[in-house]
Amino acid sequence: MALASMLQRSRCLLAVFLTVLPICTRPSLAQGAPADLPRVTLPDAPSLIYSRRPDDPWNQIFYFLFSRRLAVRLSPDFPEGAPFLDPGERISVSRQVFEKDEIGDRAIEPLYPTFFVGFGGMLVLRDPAYSRFTKSLKAALDDDSPRSAVARALMQNDLWGAYDEFFFPLLPDDEKLLGVRRMSALDLIGHFIRKIALTPAEIGALPENYSAVARRQSLPDVFGKDSGWTEIEWFMPRAHDDAAGFRKVSRVFLKPDHPPRNMKKFLNSLADDPQNVTSLAGVALVIQLLLVDSHGDLRPTRLVVDAQTRLFERTPEGKIKASVKEAEISRKLYSEDPNSGGLVLEDERTPAYLSNGGSYEFAEGQIMPGQKPEIREPVQVRLRTRCALCHGEDLQQLMTFSIARPPHHKGPPIRQLDREATEAADVDIGAKRKQETFKALLEYFR
Repeated sequence: MALASMLQRSRCLLAVFLTVLPICTRPSLAQGAPADLPRVTLPDAPSLIYSRRPDDPWNQIFYFLFSRRLAVRLSPDFPEGAPFLDPGERISVSRQVFEKDEIGDRAIEPLYPTFFVGFGGMLVLRDPAYSRFTKSLKAALDDDSPRSAVARALMQNDLWGAYDEFFFPLLPDDEKLLGVRRMSALDLIGHFIRKIALTPAEIGALPENYSAVARRQSLPDVFGKDSGWTEIEWFMPRAHDDAAGFRKVSRVFLKPDHPPRNMKKFLNSLADDPQNVTSLAGVALVIQLLLVDSHGDLRPTRLVVDAQTRLFERTPEGKIKASVKEAEISRKLYSEDPNSGGLVLEDERTPAYLSNGGSYEFAEGQIMPGQKPEIREPVQVRLRTRCALCHGEDLQQLMTFSIARPPHHKGPPIRQLDREATEAADVDIGAKRKQETFKALLEYFR
């Protein structure tokens, strides 16, 4: 199913879903976003992300795309959230709702939280934000201040996510009120994406920022030729790439505990038992940007915006202990210190948000019906807790190989990829070219 139809279908399905859950009280709300969604507003002022000028239109644009003041609940990972409610599924949450400011300078999609109905986008289409948002876009189009290639790459990918979100009509009642504004913002974003596009040569010269960070932060050297890490492929495209609208490329790496005699046989044995990591020293998910170059062509880059790693250590008792780390992009850090690589290390105690039903959206609300009060706010947990919900309490579940297959059907062979090539990116580029959102964006390059 095409991504456009998937998103439209998800919004329509949620509208129906909300009419049967005790969340909405007025039947007419099925045609628009529910009136009692968790509270989300804009923080008081933009952060200085791309420059130290408060009036910089790039800082203003980033603010509207990414900065949010959220009503959240805390998990027992944070004792200060007590007392806690037990909703009977997933995880306990605080009875009290807390207010939290999120700058958004990390590896997330813009215009969050969607709450499945495009709420984050509607936030900037309503007054008083809309006039300031469009004013900042127009100012950026007129601004000729020099920007680094890395800054333009990061901003373009962020804007691209906003373009794809605004491309789709809202639910009917919301579209009647905000549809003209949505189309106006979409047009300004399309022009800005075209203006800051990098040439093919500039994209080719973008740095490979992960390796330098890995050396300083004790992250695994997944790109090193003699590091023992290998890139693999099985059942493409990947869910992470789909969730990012095929604007980002996820690459999966693993490291055998000992070099296998037959790598092909070793890799295919992993699919038979995705919870058995006894033969592995670690696994990693590395996400890189795709860009639209100045000719309107899709290009892979070496810019890593997110790297999630799990290492498996053997205890003296012979048990396996898993540790998790994540490194996320900071545009501010990269702008102020290009040599840093722009990646900020997070350990397993770093605050994160609970995912919602397997989605990768940032700070999405939870649907926990039946609890009094009902739990709809985003839930803050530690990074390890978030990872454990997918990978098991011991973090040993390998999601790449946890694919439901018919009995006695192994599926395609697991392939070892050339890490110097762009095979994973090529799959996403092919998928993106087919989308109506990209076909519409191309008109700005013609």
